[in-house]
Amino acid sequence: MGYICYGPTPMTEDTYDLYWIASSPEVRGQGVGAALVSAMEGDLRRRNGRLIRVETSATEAYGPTRGFYASMKYGEEARIRDFYKVGDDLIILTKRL
Repeated sequence: MGYICYGPTPMTEDTYDLYWIASSPEVRGQGVGAALVSAMEGDLRRRNGRLIRVETSATEAYGPTRGFYASMKYGEEARIRDFYKVGDDLIILTKRL
């Protein structure tokens, strides 16, 4: 149905990166992604994690992705303009645990 990949951010204390999250198209919008993120956050709280970082694109195609993270209480921490290509910013989202 889906998977999530995350791990400690090198050279930091108690900070983690969420690298990938994906769900099958057949189950999108049914809470699979939210369940995966909630399970990750629970795991990181048990490990005394304090900050989760996510990188995403500013393009229109990633609008639903950014909306999903906003619904999970991740906020924009930084933006690097024209990072991926001209007109495609890198957005860094974070959530404090």
